[in-house]
Amino acid sequence: MSLAITIVTTANRKRRFVQTDPTQIGDILDSLKRAGQWFKQSNLIIVGHESTEVFNPASIARVEFETAMDLTPYLPSGWKPDAMQALAADAETPAGQVDEDSMRMRIDFFFEGGDTLPVWLDNKDPGSAAERKARATHLFEQAVVPYRPLQPGIGLINPAAMTRARFGIAVLYPPNTAWFANEA
Repeated sequence: MSLAITIVTTANRKRRFVQTDPTQIGDILDSLKRAGQWFKQSNLIIVGHESTEVFNPASIARVEFETAMDLTPYLPSGWKPDAMQALAADAETPAGQVDEDSMRMRIDFFFEGGDTLPVWLDNKDPGSAAERKARATHLFEQAVVPYRPLQPGIGLINPAAMTRARFGIAVLYPPNTAWFANEA
């Protein structure tokens, strides 16, 4: 059993760490239960055999945990990471669709420093289409946005490090403060 951790910073740098000790993996996975507070707490500290790295949470754009293990039991209740699946940067996607039962579309997240993350959203939340779209436009107000990375595991986005998000569909019921204009 192994756990690979990739941290992408707002400087668009990727740092990768690996752990194979089951006890240490358990401790790391237990900390996922508090993941909703990660980007608002003190430093993230990773201690290796030869060095220690300290990350300022405000400088972390996203974190990915790669493992064959099912991480669902370690996540905060109510999280739905399966709703967003990471895509390859050049992936073709079908047209987005919003109806009374679901919302499906491509979303491209852009982060400070230049990192980008394309995802496919397939959300089957209860409520009206207008309610689902309203929740989607409040991404920056969330503490953490979970997603499924390309490899098996879980990814966590720091909304405070995002500069913008581009939805692959026009939002029909945007907030009253939205501006209407076409891309030039």
